[in-house]
Amino acid sequence: MTRRRIRSAVWLALAVAAMAGVGPRLSAQARTEHESNPLAGNALAIRQGQNIFRGRCAVCHGIDAKGYRGSDLTSGDWVHGGADLQLFRTITTGVPGTEMPASGNLSEDEVWMLITYLRSLSAPGGPAVERGDAARGEQLFWNTNGANCGRCHMVGPRGGRLGPNLTRIGASRSASALEREVRRPGEVIPIGFETITVTTRDGRKIRGLRKNEDTFSVQVMTATEDILSFPKPEATVDPEPQRSLMPAFGPDRLNDSDLADVVRYMRTLRGTR
Repeated sequence: MTRRRIRSAVWLALAVAAMAGVGPRLSAQARTEHESNPLAGNALAIRQGQNIFRGRCAVCHGIDAKGYRGSDLTSGDWVHGGADLQLFRTITTGVPGTEMPASGNLSEDEVWMLITYLRSLSAPGGPAVERGDAARGEQLFWNTNGANCGRCHMVGPRGGRLGPNLTRIGASRSASALEREVRRPGEVIPIGFETITVTTRDGRKIRGLRKNEDTFSVQVMTATEDILSFPKPEATVDPEPQRSLMPAFGPDRLNDSDLADVVRYMRTLRGTR
């Protein structure tokens, strides 16, 4: 079934339910002027919001909304504001500087349905207490004898440039997503940090990050942060889509307790320094 037919079926169901007095009824004024969700608690809106979420949001936030590339949306810890109108704006306009895009062609009604569904997921009692010691995690993060994350990642003005900037990572990743990315960094590779190997005519192999590529050349950042440019006729480019320059930190390199501390520190990084 095409997306257009699916949306038509959704709106037909809503229209029938509204006429029966059991579904959401939104006037033009309600759609544009409400500071709180006009569909709050509506069972039909929750079901339709779940469908929208799975089609549009699950790729980043996980099918269960507990976080994958994006934040855990079940904890009630709304980083960019928890009021209905703030959530509406976050969904419709996105969050600059993060991987959260604008909602595109979602209608206002669909955004309210999505918010209704997300509200139904919030854990009672507010956000769960996260495990780990942030102060100790900060030491491990920067210590060359610890995780040494700062060798490749920047926090504010400090750190390396080989990996993604982590200054705001706590606002865009759940604890479970961070744990997974430390343990298995090749599972989800951020855009702009894809690994490639360039083989030159004389047989040299240079492995690094693809920083730019056009018809005539390719630019690579090596593990030592050198930027090298190669003309396309003189080099072969081999992508490595499932491999990351970041090593996998298994329990032999970072035990579960140390990992919890590092992740707890990263969760405090929300662009304040």
